[in-house]
Amino acid sequence: MNYNNLLRSTGFIIICTLLLSLLPVIHVQSQATDQTGAATHTIYLPVIHYQLPGEQIFGIEMKQIAPETGLDLVLTSGTKWIRRNALLWKDVEPTEGAGYIWDHSRIKSLEQEMIRASQNNLKLIVIVRGSPSWATQPYDVDCAPINRAKYDAFARFMAAVVARYSRPPYNVTYWEIGNEPDAYLFPHDSPMGCWGIVDDPYYGGRAYGEMLKRVAPAMKAANPEIKILNGGLLLDRPYTPGDTDGHPGRFMEGVFRVGAGNAFDIMSFHTYAEYDGRPELVSVDDWRITYLRDMMQDYGIPLKPMIRTESALLCRTVTPECRWAQADYVGMAFARSFKDELLANIWYVYDNDSYHNTALIEPGDVFRPRQAYYAFRHAASMLNHVEYLGPLSDQPAGVEGYRFKRGSETVVIVWSIPWQSIAIPVPPGATVRCTDRDGGALACSNDSGNVRVFAQRSPIYVVWR
Repeated sequence: MNYNNLLRSTGFIIICTLLLSLLPVIHVQSQATDQTGAATHTIYLPVIHYQLPGEQIFGIEMKQIAPETGLDLVLTSGTKWIRRNALLWKDVEPTEGAGYIWDHSRIKSLEQEMIRASQNNLKLIVIVRGSPSWATQPYDVDCAPINRAKYDAFARFMAAVVARYSRPPYNVTYWEIGNEPDAYLFPHDSPMGCWGIVDDPYYGGRAYGEMLKRVAPAMKAANPEIKILNGGLLLDRPYTPGDTDGHPGRFMEGVFRVGAGNAFDIMSFHTYAEYDGRPELVSVDDWRITYLRDMMQDYGIPLKPMIRTESALLCRTVTPECRWAQADYVGMAFARSFKDELLANIWYVYDNDSYHNTALIEPGDVFRPRQAYYAFRHAASMLNHVEYLGPLSDQPAGVEGYRFKRGSETVVIVWSIPWQSIAIPVPPGATVRCTDRDGGALACSNDSGNVRVFAQRSPIYVVWR
């Protein structure tokens, strides 16, 4: 299915515009059946959204939004999105029915982070996780599935969270329910979502979907303007019938099967690449995007905006070559995110090396950027506020590039494996300039309608007007 043509078709845009102008919040009644019998729920349909010209897709995850973790450099990096895995239900409601404790030290610290993000006009995605033990019985860890009998308690909690934090001075609009819920149930507390049940044919997805159906209406009732994300999917492999350790690839299908496809607004998923010494860092296409969009189509779910809420090139062993490859990967990943029409792409993680050494700055010296930070900053300066035009065509084998419109300028990002000289066509009278991956000037000129550059693994940018 050609999603670009679908989303850009004139009829589709007109219909969406009319719907948005007439129905700021659309909801329908849906029958949901659980173990206790049939019950009627209000399901809020997500507002149809797709990548519009001029949107900013650059994002990072931080362990803390604070000056001591590098906020000053964040504000000069060009990022628009920040993701925080931070709000634990068990901190606020450790005892069932005893009220909410908003003055927990972690909550007070998070509130200050929310205010900083709002003051700096950053789009903050807050992950809510960490259920109290009374809500996860018979499991005794905070990352376990919530007991079905406690869904309403979680819904009340999330309504209180939205009512408190979606308004000034916090202004949090984006809420993610868990993190990697398709991960296997761990025997200990975890920052992951842990709804995965190996002997369930849908790996726990149906239970997670039933929870969403109960929680989403309460959140939207507190503030219909918020956006709900499913917990970012680990989705390390597609569904394979012969899997012996369960079917994690069917988790999201389980969500859809119980009618929860309209209980969240934005599809969240994770994609990582690993450096193994080869120049081919990652394939052009992320199979997860087509996999999830096809699944939505199969279940009749309106096409949702998608955010890759975790993305990075992993350095399991830190070497100069891997650090260089990380910097090369930055521009590639974000350029491809435009091709895939993602709402945002989040680099994991900005200020910490806890997950295979992916920090953009030195964690012990927050004013010391790494190579990948400079590549991120320059990519953002080139590709923020652009309109995606399409791939760079008619190039030799091994060349990958993309074209963008930014005001009166055209911007091309291009790289090649193997290294080779290429010609990029431009208007004969255009003024051109070229930069390397980090923003350094490269010699180039308009030679009768062609700009000749030496394309290599590190992306370069060609701009003309």
